[in-house]
Amino acid sequence: MKDEIMNLKELQDVDLEISKINEEIGTGTAVLDKQKSEIEKLKVAIDGFADKLQIGESRRREVEAEVEDAQAMIKDRQNKLMNVQTNREYQSILKEIEDAKNANRQREDELVRLLEQAEHYDKKNQESTALCAEMEARLADETAKHEAAAAKLASRMEKILKTRIAKAKKVQDQKILNKYELIKAKRDGLAMVGASNGVCHGCYMNVPPQLYNDLLREDQLHSCPTCNRLLYFVAAGE
Repeated sequence: MKDEIMNLKELQDVDLEISKINEEIGTGTAVLDKQKSEIEKLKVAIDGFADKLQIGESRRREVEAEVEDAQAMIKDRQNKLMNVQTNREYQSILKEIEDAKNANRQREDELVRLLEQAEHYDKKNQESTALCAEMEARLADETAKHEAAAAKLASRMEKILKTRIAKAKKVQDQKILNKYELIKAKRDGLAMVGASNGVCHGCYMNVPPQLYNDLLREDQLHSCPTCNRLLYFVAAGE
């Protein structure tokens, strides 16, 4: 059983290395995914700025047309004043002219606001577009680095998987190997752990004294009563 425990420990070491490689690949992918997400959000914002610029430009043309129409109307009414016959009609036309001038003043104020908004959104659009280009260039660079690193890790993984097959074959008892695989699947890849000073290194709970003493003999395979991981004895300080 001592040899079997050693075989399982070696298998666990290989599995931990496999997990580490998968984690490295996953971390790199997660970083790239985050960058892609940030770029997509920025592109949505850029589209929003462009939409606001288009809406503002459309409204500006409308207001300018309204100003021209009002100016034409004012000129027409001013010409009519020359031929007015009654004071009542004269006052009515004057009111129309004044109302039109007031409306145009409001339109001119709106045109100023529209111009300020256009300058604001144009600036935001240019800044965001430049930032997006920088982020895309950085993403391309990071993607190339990640792919190169992933290729190396894949090559390393291929070798380790062959080693794992060899290590798994060294485990004599198929039932024990099956148990190991089952625990590994349920315990985030960690099926076998050491125990020292009466504590399981998997869940860091105390191991019953008798069970801990049994580990010293290495004549039988034992499991932690708390996390169910397979246990082996580790001398204090190792």
